[in-house]
Amino acid sequence: MQDLIEKKLDKIADIWNSFILEYKFCNSKIKYTEDIKSNYFGDILHYFSDTFYIIFKDSTPSNFLENFETSISFLQAIYVQQDFIEELLLIFKCNVLNGDLQLDKNYKINRDIRNELVGHPIRKSKFLDQATNKNKLRLLSSALFSNHFTPGNISYIRYHRDNNYKQESISHAKKDILARHLAFLDRHFDIILNKLGSILKSFYKKIEEIEKVVDNAPFEKVISVVSQSFEFTFHSEPLFKPNLLLEAYVKKDIHIRYSNAIEYFIAGLKTSINETKNTITGFLNKDYLKPFEPAIPPGTPLKIKIQANPKVSVSYHYELSKLSEKRKPIDFNFFASLLREKCREKHEVLRELDFMEINLENDLEYYCSYHHIKNLLGR
Repeated sequence: MQDLIEKKLDKIADIWNSFILEYKFCNSKIKYTEDIKSNYFGDILHYFSDTFYIIFKDSTPSNFLENFETSISFLQAIYVQQDFIEELLLIFKCNVLNGDLQLDKNYKINRDIRNELVGHPIRKSKFLDQATNKNKLRLLSSALFSNHFTPGNISYIRYHRDNNYKQESISHAKKDILARHLAFLDRHFDIILNKLGSILKSFYKKIEEIEKVVDNAPFEKVISVVSQSFEFTFHSEPLFKPNLLLEAYVKKDIHIRYSNAIEYFIAGLKTSINETKNTITGFLNKDYLKPFEPAIPPGTPLKIKIQANPKVSVSYHYELSKLSEKRKPIDFNFFASLLREKCREKHEVLRELDFMEINLENDLEYYCSYHHIKNLLGR
């Protein structure tokens, strides 16, 4: 059960990182406020994982003090995780409120134990003093850890006004508390994952709509639709910026470097669409214990398959990788000179290197020329 619970939390984190953070379409479906855009959500998940260590720690106390320490940390960790679940339900708009949680015995019993023994071991209640007609406080209950402990149990003495403050001995088995908590987590992780699943299904349909636009609509429409609902593509390559792509499209009949840039973007977009659909299909798999690697981990550049020339024995990988980012003139000249040396008979490549050199400050011209060189070299 522990593995299953932790895997479900991992899956929530993976969907958050791969989709909620990356796409406006997905984060519009949740409570995506300014504080949640910060690292707030990530901190919750990290703290959630950290408290698992306390909850699942397999230890048998040998004396009262050890039992006292482990029992408090155990109950408090459960309490914290209950609060985190409530927060996650709000973030993902699961329509489960605190009042609904109070009706869940797996939530309420454990929370009452913690509140009585750790949160408020001394509780007082207000009452109206008839003699003075003023509100006063009186003892409602008190709870103290019992000196007589049994390993595996949380035992305490309670005095309550409803029982005329007669001593009561109460004991709870930690395994029962843990079982209730795991059932609580399992149920509400499923509620959250089902909500995330519905978001991913909607996004899958949206991607299919984008796919039709890519195949049939004018290029300006493609850029507009991708900007609205599939904007991760624009983060994958320096050239893949809406303004640069639109400029390249205007120039597509002037020089092949610009039409190549458009073809390169469309190929990358189609690759991204297919891989994202595969990723969504994998996330919708209900086998939580099955290892799964997203097709596109966050921040990974697109890998566009281009037929390599099998006859080419010279490698240009090093030089091209160094020129893939704009550099200071002195650095550009160094790496360009290495490529020029290998391409002394490739006059078009040499012309494009010259063109890149005079356009070091122009993103459109530099990157269009760079990708044209890659095309020329069969990369």
